[in-house]
Amino acid sequence: MDPALLKERQAFLKKASTNVSVQQKPSAAPSHSNHVSDEQRKKKKKKPEEPEKAKPSTQFDYKSASSISNAANFAIMAKIVDYMKKRHLENQQWPISLKEALDEMKIYDVTKKQEAWLNEALPKNPKLQYDEEGKFTFKPPYKVKNRGTLLALLQKQGREGKGGILLSELNECVPKADDLVKSLGNNVVDVQTQLNKRKDHVYFYNDPETDYDVDEDFRHLWNQCTVSHLDENKIAEYLQKHGIASVKDLAPKRVMTGPLKRKAVKRRANQNLQNQHIIEDLVDYNM
Repeated sequence: MDPALLKERQAFLKKASTNVSVQQKPSAAPSHSNHVSDEQRKKKKKKPEEPEKAKPSTQFDYKSASSISNAANFAIMAKIVDYMKKRHLENQQWPISLKEALDEMKIYDVTKKQEAWLNEALPKNPKLQYDEEGKFTFKPPYKVKNRGTLLALLQKQGREGKGGILLSELNECVPKADDLVKSLGNNVVDVQTQLNKRKDHVYFYNDPETDYDVDEDFRHLWNQCTVSHLDENKIAEYLQKHGIASVKDLAPKRVMTGPLKRKAVKRRANQNLQNQHIIEDLVDYNM
């Protein structure tokens, strides 16, 4: 190697060893991308906020309060009616006041507001009757006291065409009403029925004047005549052939005068026509 080059190399290394190198620090100002990433990290580290607990409302619900109070008032009135019916069936039929009824029932938690409501509502109850002194008694559906009054009531119901009497109604008039009905024997016709999804009985008066004997031959002929295989039109034709007028539908028939007319479509008057500027240039090719 050239000795001149070796001398230059040694001089360069010696000079470089005497110089102190200073390393530049990175710029303190963060870049825009680092700033955005820091905000995202803060959002991720931030705990989710817990939902606020619903505070109890301090407002008073008048609708629910009124419905609750009305239910309590009607419950007390139902108890009073049941107690008055019990007194009636036990033959304690003298009138009493509202305070006397509450005392006998041992109900002492009635407020003044409820008492005022009862004083206004009880006279309107159909199962109670009031007198001039403001006292009330139970009002039964019928005035039945014994066997004779029940028989007279059944005869009146049948004579006036008002129908029968329910056992549930008689139970509000006299105690052990079913035993009282049985004491009448054949004078009563018992028919089982159902009222308000509950089993009940209806009693009718068995009028002996309407009883008559039917000839056995007539019964035999009646049982032999079967018309189950015939419709109403064929039965009417058979009766007409034998000179017997049949009962027809007496309901008024609807007379059809003709087909229904459709309403004419109303067209708008003075409509604005489009393309007025080319009307003169239009040509009719139907000629």
